[in-house]
Amino acid sequence: MLLRQPTDEETKELKRMTRQEIGRVSQRAQMILLAAQGRMYTEIARIFETTTVTVVTWIGRFNQGGPASLFDEPRPGRPRKATERVIETAAEMICHDPQREGYLATFWTAAMMVLALVGKLGVQLSQSTVRAMFKQLHLSWGRPRLAMPSKIDPDKARKQWLIAQTVIEAGSEAVILYADECRVQLLPLIRAMWHWVGQQIRVPTPGTNDWRALFGALNIRTGQWTYLERRQLKKEDFVAFLDHLLTVYPTEVIILIVDNYSSHTAGVVAEWLQTHSRLHLLYLPKYCSHLNPVEQIWLRMKNKIAADRLYGSMQLLLDAVTRFFKEMSPDQALVWAAA
Repeated sequence: MLLRQPTDEETKELKRMTRQEIGRVSQRAQMILLAAQGRMYTEIARIFETTTVTVVTWIGRFNQGGPASLFDEPRPGRPRKATERVIETAAEMICHDPQREGYLATFWTAAMMVLALVGKLGVQLSQSTVRAMFKQLHLSWGRPRLAMPSKIDPDKARKQWLIAQTVIEAGSEAVILYADECRVQLLPLIRAMWHWVGQQIRVPTPGTNDWRALFGALNIRTGQWTYLERRQLKKEDFVAFLDHLLTVYPTEVIILIVDNYSSHTAGVVAEWLQTHSRLHLLYLPKYCSHLNPVEQIWLRMKNKIAADRLYGSMQLLLDAVTRFFKEMSPDQALVWAAA
């Protein structure tokens, strides 16, 4: 069968189809364009890995109906069960707790949705159809992430203003410190890392875990970093850190800003402050740990020295902590604090 020469409009449409249509429709348009160039039907069949009969069939379809005839015609078959009504119903249900529909469960599964759709609409779907429907709704199966409670300290504005007012009234000679504590332990932190495909890295664990407390303070004006290692995170250890700060800054007025951890608000701390008037302790609003820049220092320290690494002893780990802070310049500390 000879191909009738396509018109200019048909040629333009065929070229569009090769670019924008997908699969077999695009291939059929390319067949017609190649045939219009005078290519042999056997050559066209070889290019598309099909038979000459198939090429002739689509040339005949084109001769009769033009480019539009290259699309697949509707095929008879069983009606789709996942109708628009079914999809909309599933989308509405998955936005709510399963217990609202009478199921003793905390989240939806494909099997539960199959049962729910039978009870609600009388439609029986397979689990694979439900999963395909979920993908159509742009849903994916994955683990959720824990989040901090969305609480707000009713005293937040007052506490923030008190910090600002105290810093202003203290003058430029006062030392402004943010402080926080963390733990370092022999048990390694697990972080993502590059490894050879199929050869997952195995990080050894200590036979017996051990840990130490680190109390750290950042001078927000100069970037000077001060820290103290202790065995525990108790209120007595925090008081020892306050004594340490007085030796680091022997004459200056110190404004120390901390969170509301129990060791910071203990009675023994209040008693210590009454006899050490040079140090003023201020508290950040509750649920606002992100306002403490020292958190960023701890984060980088742990990722640098503790991730995916088992140290042979606690002393080796503490030596690594010392090296990290020796290499951390004041400018670098302030850059991290502002991150």
